[in-house]
Amino acid sequence: MNCLPLNPRPFLTHVVLIQLVVAFIFVIGPDLAAQAPDIAQLHKQAKDGDAEAQFDLAKAYLSGIGVPKDSKQGAEWLERAAKLDHPAAEQVLSYMYLNGGEKNIPKNPKLGLEWLRKSADHGNAVAECALAVMYRDGDVETSISRNPHEAATWFRKAARQPGSPKSHASLEEMLKKHLISEQEANWLPPFSLGEVETGLKGSITNKRMGVLVQKFGVDFKSSAATEKRLAGDGADADLLHTISASKRSL
Repeated sequence: MNCLPLNPRPFLTHVVLIQLVVAFIFVIGPDLAAQAPDIAQLHKQAKDGDAEAQFDLAKAYLSGIGVPKDSKQGAEWLERAAKLDHPAAEQVLSYMYLNGGEKNIPKNPKLGLEWLRKSADHGNAVAECALAVMYRDGDVETSISRNPHEAATWFRKAARQPGSPKSHASLEEMLKKHLISEQEANWLPPFSLGEVETGLKGSITNKRMGVLVQKFGVDFKSSAATEKRLAGDGADADLLHTISASKRSL
């Protein structure tokens, strides 16, 4: 996965438009060109409020695949899908507002950032990575200041999704530059309560489980009830103490 470029200020307008096409190719995927969508069916589903159909219809009109190219209709359907919390639609819409180049969606970095945050909050890996880059480098147009710790938070979220080498590499690079801690650079998800219990029941020693918990953390808060439950699974006092000190956010 690569983060899409968000700030093409040094480039000419035609390059911005090329980037926009590339953005859509990434979201559309390689199979769309080989199989034209059923426009009539998409129209019906889109009008019935199906966000996925609205997004597919937007892609068809903006790319001219299966229907005459119509950027106005494409932009309208894209916004409708985004307003229904479609993560990919939110991400592409944010890209357009951040970069400009689409006459029906004029450049508006502030609005672009809003849509980018929404897409990232809905788990879109491209948006998570792009938002991380903005915090890592800072962005004048959206008034985002450099914040490596916030950047690491979003890089970790993106890194936990399939195909995220850029996010992995970015975390490693930030760690090497001493911008973030080892814990912040650790993108592997923390243990859930169920996973800790499974490990203990699977005969992992308390010492080994303690080492793993220290390295990866846990995603649950220790409590009297939790400690009693883990003790029943075989956790000793040292492991319970390690678990109570190892809560980390996703």
